[in-house]
Amino acid sequence: MTITIPPVVRLTDIGCTFGSVSAIKSVSLEIQRGEVVGLVGENGAGKSTIIKILAGIIPPSKGRIEINGIICSFRGPKDAFKAGIGVVHQEQSLFTNLTVAENIDQHRSGADWMSRIGLQRWSRVNRDATAALQKVGVKLDPKTYVRELSFIDRQMVEIARAVCIDPAVGGTPLVVLDEPTAILEPEETAVLEREIRNLKQFASVIFISHRLDEVLRICDRVIVMRSGEFILDKPSKDVTREELFSAMAGRHSQESQKGHARSPKADVAAIEVRELTRRGQYRNVSFAALPGQIVALVGSNGSGSDSVMRAMFGAEPHDGGEIKVDGRRVAGWSIPRAVKAGLAYVPAERKIEGMIGGFSAAHNVAMVHPGEAAIGPIRLPHLRRKVAQSWFNRLDVHPNNVVQPLVYFSGGNQQKVVLAKWLNSKHMKVFLLDHPLRGLDAGASETVNAQIRQACDSGAAVVLIPDTIEEALDLADKIIVLRDGEVSARYDMTIDSNLSVQDVLEKMV
Repeated sequence: MTITIPPVVRLTDIGCTFGSVSAIKSVSLEIQRGEVVGLVGENGAGKSTIIKILAGIIPPSKGRIEINGIICSFRGPKDAFKAGIGVVHQEQSLFTNLTVAENIDQHRSGADWMSRIGLQRWSRVNRDATAALQKVGVKLDPKTYVRELSFIDRQMVEIARAVCIDPAVGGTPLVVLDEPTAILEPEETAVLEREIRNLKQFASVIFISHRLDEVLRICDRVIVMRSGEFILDKPSKDVTREELFSAMAGRHSQESQKGHARSPKADVAAIEVRELTRRGQYRNVSFAALPGQIVALVGSNGSGSDSVMRAMFGAEPHDGGEIKVDGRRVAGWSIPRAVKAGLAYVPAERKIEGMIGGFSAAHNVAMVHPGEAAIGPIRLPHLRRKVAQSWFNRLDVHPNNVVQPLVYFSGGNQQKVVLAKWLNSKHMKVFLLDHPLRGLDAGASETVNAQIRQACDSGAAVVLIPDTIEEALDLADKIIVLRDGEVSARYDMTIDSNLSVQDVLEKMV
C-alpha cells in the first residue's frame, strides 16, 4: 500500500482584505518536505501579508490553511509555532533586556510546570541556546544580553530562534526567512546559505529576498507575487533573473550604463575629508567626492564607514582631521549647517531617523525643503499635496495617496518618499546615502538608482554605502575600502574597470 505524505504547507483559496483593500486575492500554494521556496515581489505585492497569515499574526478573510495535512486556524503566533512554523521577520522582534538564551527559549514559555510558575532550568535553557546558535554558525555567549549585541548578531539570534523548532511537532517544520540577508556581510550570508542547505534535511523553507540572484542560487522554486496574486511559479533552474524582474515589475529592466562612464563636473571637491578620526570608530580617513561623481564606501560591519558618513553630515562628532565643503574647511559642523550648505542624508534606519511615520507622505516630502509648497515662511497644505503628488508620479510611489500616514506604506515606498524629501531641494550639492537599497525590491532599486544617477548628472556629489560589493561596482566612480576603521584600498573605476567582487572582498577582511 502506498502512503501519501501530505505537503508541509497547503494554502487553498487564501484571501485577505483590509476594509475595501484586497491585499491577497485567492492564492493557493503547496510546499513539499525539504523544499526551499523563494517568494519575491515588489514592495506592497502582498508577501508580508502571506507571512503574517502563516505566522498567526492576522487571520485570512477566506480560504484554508493546512500544515502537514492538518487544517489549522491560528489564534496567534503561539498557535503557528506549535504547528511547526518559525518566522524570522524583517523587523527584529528580540527582547533587548533578556539574554540570548532567554530570547531563543521564548517559544517554550509555559511548556512545563516550572516555566508556568516563573522558574527555569537555566542549564537546559543555556544548553539549548548554544546548540541553536551552533546551527547557524554563530559563536555567542548565550548569557549575553541582546542589548549588547550588534545589529548583525541580533539577526543571527533571530534565525537561531527560528531554526530551533522541535521536529516532534508531528510533521515537518516550516521556517520562514523574511529578508534574512538584508544586513548580513558576504561571509555571514555564506553561513546562512549553508544553514539553509542543512535545514532541508528536516524542514521546509520559505525564503524572501529582494536580491534575485540570491533567490535563484538558494531556492529550489520561485514564486512571484504582484498585486496580491501569484503570477509565476517555476523551478529556479527554469527561470532567469530578467524573467523574474519582468514578472515582478510588469516591465523589462532598464538599468543604465555603469557609473564609471561619468566625468566630474568640476575640479574642486564638493566634499572632502582629510585624516578624519574618531577614537574607537575610524582613523585617518581621507577621500574626496567631486561634483557629478559617486564615491562608494565599502566595508564589513564595524569598518567605520557609517560613522564617517554621519560625521560628514554633522550627526556625529570627530576627534581629529577636517571636513571641507566646496574647498573650504568647516568648523562647528552640525546637521543644520550641513543642510544649509546643500548636504542631504538618507540614513540606513529610515524608520527611526529618516521619516515621521505618523505624518502624511506629503508632510514628509516637504519637511526639510518645502520648495513650491511654501509662500515665504508659510507652508500651505494644498501646495504641499501638489508637490508630493509630482514626486509620487515621478518615483512611482504606491499607494498613490499623499495624505496617507507614511507608516502605512511599504518599506520601499517609504524609501522613495525619504529620497523625495531631499531631492525636492533646488540646491543639493552632496547626497549622502547609507544603504539606500536595503529592503527594496528590484523595481524600486532601479528607480532609486536612476535618481542617484540623475542627481550626479545634475552636478551633485554622491557618497554611498552600498548593501553589496556588486552595487558599488555598478554605481561608483571611485571605491574606498575600509577595514577596522582604516582605508585599506582605493579604486578609480576609470582605471580599475576590471575590478572584481573578490578583489574588493580581499581588502575588506
